[in-house]
Amino acid sequence: MKNTLVYFSSCALDASGKPGSFLSQELPWLLTRFDRVVLCDRRGVALLTQPRPGTISPAKPALGTLRAIFRAPFCRELWRELRHLRADRRLTPKNAVKLYLFTVRGFRLHYWAEAMLNGDGQVTLYSFWLSYDAFAAALCKRRHPKARAVARGHRFDIDRSVNPMNPYLMKRFLGETLDELYPISRDALDRLNECAALPPEKLHILALGSAGSEAHERFDPPCYADGVLHIVSCASVIKRKQLPVLVDALAMWRGARVNWLHIGGGPEENAVRDYAQRKLDSLPDISWEITGAISSDEVARYYETQPFDVFVNTSESEGVPVSIMEAMRAGLIIVAPAINGIPELVDDSIGRLYTPSGSSAALLTTLQTVAALPLADAQAM
Repeated sequence: MKNTLVYFSSCALDASGKPGSFLSQELPWLLTRFDRVVLCDRRGVALLTQPRPGTISPAKPALGTLRAIFRAPFCRELWRELRHLRADRRLTPKNAVKLYLFTVRGFRLHYWAEAMLNGDGQVTLYSFWLSYDAFAAALCKRRHPKARAVARGHRFDIDRSVNPMNPYLMKRFLGETLDELYPISRDALDRLNECAALPPEKLHILALGSAGSEAHERFDPPCYADGVLHIVSCASVIKRKQLPVLVDALAMWRGARVNWLHIGGGPEENAVRDYAQRKLDSLPDISWEITGAISSDEVARYYETQPFDVFVNTSESEGVPVSIMEAMRAGLIIVAPAINGIPELVDDSIGRLYTPSGSSAALLTTLQTVAALPLADAQAM
């Protein structure tokens, strides 16, 4: 009897078909525990057989999109959420369209997944996000009551401050239909409960992790190796990551020499480069580099071969950042804002949190505190 897992994720693949970091991390484990692993992504469906596939070319089963467009208006849950919007005085044409498109996307993934299920064996429906991919998993669960259906909850998919539509995106239906809901932190659990009254017995905090089981060898702690404070940050270069906050902090730095490496690229990369050039290039004690977009394997090589002292996160909002977990596993002291799930990862034993409202000045003070740590304290952290 076949044991099948359907992995629902709206962003499992990038534009070239390369698996994203979340899928790449979980796939080897999933393949050892299920006979079949089926990916259901917004680009289509594919049967996964290799732990580290280079690229994946998903197929789009015929008529899935057309069926979803015509089925969505007759969805009972759509009309329930429209009434919910009206009761909260938020029923506008724009919000109604957003809800309809959400419903269409969920039905499309549902129909695509159904095309890959042959009805034999045990089925597990696993959505990585609590968005329209989880709605698709719930629709499949309704059709296959004996299947096990679970979903994670992160940030954009549960936080009403990030997406004000979240309370109206089928959360009650998901709570009623799915077997378990797994927010990734206490903060995520609180934000999910702000969206809807959900069955508490189905809610379980289940954190993410970073790939690998062994910590790297530690390099020397801040300023004790060569008189340079080696700072690393790792994130997509987008507005939410607020890299200019770090640039401004470094522009005010006085003391030991600093080398800053940012690992990652993105749509704001050129703007951040230009800003860093204007603010930092005239300062003799500051050197910096932005790598641009690189693979997860290349990220790991940086941590394995370069003696970074401090990892810095400057985001304005986060779930529970895997980038911080990777830096922790590399033995780095963490400096990050006290937001969302970050305080659940970082305390004074391994790093320092700064008040996000203090912006670059608060970050600067925190970096100076870390740089001034006695050798024994830095080694312990």
